[in-house]
This record gives sequence, C-alpha cells and structure tokens, in this order.
Amino acid sequence: MSPRQVALIHGWGGSHAATFAADGWDDALRAAGFEPVGIDLPGHGLRGGSHDPADYADLASALAATLPAGLLGCIGFSLGTKVLLELEIRQPGQNGRLVLGGIGDNIFVPEAAGPAVAAALRGEVAETMAPQVRALLDYSRKSGSDPLCLAAVLEREPNPRISAARLAAARAPILLVNSADDDVAMPDTHLRAALPHAEYLQLDGSDHIGLTSDRRFRQAAVDFMSRP
Repeated sequence: MSPRQVALIHGWGGSHAATFAADGWDDALRAAGFEPVGIDLPGHGLRGGSHDPADYADLASALAATLPAGLLGCIGFSLGTKVLLELEIRQPGQNGRLVLGGIGDNIFVPEAAGPAVAAALRGEVAETMAPQVRALLDYSRKSGSDPLCLAAVLEREPNPRISAARLAAARAPILLVNSADDDVAMPDTHLRAALPHAEYLQLDGSDHIGLTSDRRFRQAAVDFMSRP
C-alpha cells in the first residue's frame, strides 16, 4: 500500500523544521499511520531564495510544483493556509482534505504588519515597534531563514488574492481551526461564511504564533485526516 501522505505548509517567517516538526506534528502523524511531507514556502528555511520581490509573484504555483501527487491531504498555518486555499480554488479537491489554521478575515485584505516587518528585516529599526511586529520577527529568527528573503516575500505583489466569491469553488473537506486569542487571524466571521461546508474549531489560550504548538489543534488535525 502506498503511504498516506500529508503535506504540512508553514506560515510566513517559519519553516517546516521550526514550525510543524519542532511542535511534534511529524511524530503525531507517523504515529497515526501517515507520512508527513514537510514543505518550505519559497524564500523560507535554510535553502533560502531570491531577494527580489518579483520572484514571489505566484506563491501558489511555486507550492504546487513541490507538492507530490496523490496526497491524502494538507495541513496549513497562516500564509500556508492562504496559499493552500488558492490552490483549492484553482483545482478543487486536487490536494485532498485540508486542515487550515491561523487565518481569518485577514485573508481578504493586505498583510497589515508586512511593511513594518519588512523594514525591520532590512535593518530599518523604528523608534517604537508594535508587539505583533516584534513577535513575527522573533518567530522568523527561529527558522534560520535569510531575513532579506523574508522581506522580499512580504514586499511581493500581493498574492494570493482571495475573495469570498472565489472561495465558492472550494470542494475539498475542510477543517478550519483558529484561536479566539489570535489577534492576527481573528475575527474570522466572513471567512467562515465563505466556506459554509467547512467544519470549524475555535480554541482559546493560543496567540497566532503559538497555534501550531497547541496539542488540541494537532489532535484535531490528525483526527480529521483519519476519517474514512
């Protein structure tokens, strides 16, 4: 029997090793009989990438080129969730069932903290730094990613561009997971309305960056992938 492969796609500033693997997801998936497939988004992780924002003009196509065929499903966090939803819109059901965390109504608007984070990555230190910006910078350092690559990703032409109308094309089984204490993803009312067939789990106690380390999120994902 071929392995039941599940791809894991991290958020901006992370990497597979620093996000999902470090938080025990690979081990949990293997224990449940799955084969985890760790993917680093373009410009992320030790492999690095381009410093030119134009080279990140289509993150979804770049991700599609790295995903193996015949996946049982995918698990995404934050930017990884956004890119997976773009792929689902383009080719409904192509990547199996989807567990999507750390994204809400912010999916429909530009990344609010992006310019400030990019400036800090390029060494332009502001007199005052918002807590969200500082948290994202600290998170990005743990991945070992090249700061100039990460800045270029933030400065790309906005993509994916997702609307409620486009999300109507989604057909895959979806579990959406967010924390009520996530000040990046919440609120998520409009996203949930745009995905009426999706199951929804709201947790509490985890901020945005801490969501992948929440055991409840991990267990819910494994249970969803384990369904017949």
